[in-house]
Amino acid sequence: MQQSVSVLGVFCVGGQVAVMDLYEGLLQRVSQPVLNGDGPDFDTLKACIQAAICAPDHRALQPWRFVLVRDSARIRLAELYRASQKSLHPEYREAELDRLAQQPLRAPVLVFSVAIVRPDAPVPEREQWLSCGAATQNLILALQAHGWDSIWRTGALAEDPAVRSALRLLAYEHVAAVVYTGHCSHPRRVERPDAAGFLEEWL
Repeated sequence: MQQSVSVLGVFCVGGQVAVMDLYEGLLQRVSQPVLNGDGPDFDTLKACIQAAICAPDHRALQPWRFVLVRDSARIRLAELYRASQKSLHPEYREAELDRLAQQPLRAPVLVFSVAIVRPDAPVPEREQWLSCGAATQNLILALQAHGWDSIWRTGALAEDPAVRSALRLLAYEHVAAVVYTGHCSHPRRVERPDAAGFLEEWL
């Protein structure tokens, strides 16, 4: 009896086509902090967003949007980070400002995952946050399926007033995640704990 396989990605490795099983791909997912290369193109990113918005979504609120930052826009974002933090924190030394300004330059492409959390929606706010988080995970897995590495970062700068203004966030919108993506030359491996430690049966 032939067994069907759910495919996460199809890659060309050494001239040979390799198919990654969906479940195996999930098990192999690891955040990669060092990313370089050109990054995925617009069509690839659009395809990944198409997968992202298939996330569970109670009442079909679509509580998400995505903001792409790449190429020279990363430099403008770095300058914004520096200027805003220098204004908010005059006590910061140049080394700290330099560190903050380097954040948008740690990968060729950044995708800001914006949670649209409406307090008057017929769905609890926590579910709207979770739905956006699920969409972000879908985005990361879709990038993996297309052969790209990524890491989910956020940090305090996500709520910086100047950053919020630059991203045109409304009062009920928040940066849920910043997904950095590119290629990792030396991917790291992570040993996962046994799932039994996280599973219990209610009787």
